[in-house]
Amino acid sequence: MARGVKKSLQEKITQKEELIEALTTRIKKEKDELNDLLELQKMEELNELRLVVERSGLEINEIIQMAQTQVAQ
Repeated sequence: MARGVKKSLQEKITQKEELIEALTTRIKKEKDELNDLLELQKMEELNELRLVVERSGLEINEIIQMAQTQVAQ
């Protein structure tokens, strides 16, 4: 079976450096997308909390006090 031309050590090094750079770029992109999703999740949770507060008829300060009391116990 015939084999291709053997790559030089420098070509292998260059190829690995390019691969690492591409993977680093991909990781950064994925982290940015994850951060965007986490921010969206946080906003959705805050919106849900706001709706619960509105439905309760209580003031935000009252709810904060209740939560602090619960945590202190």
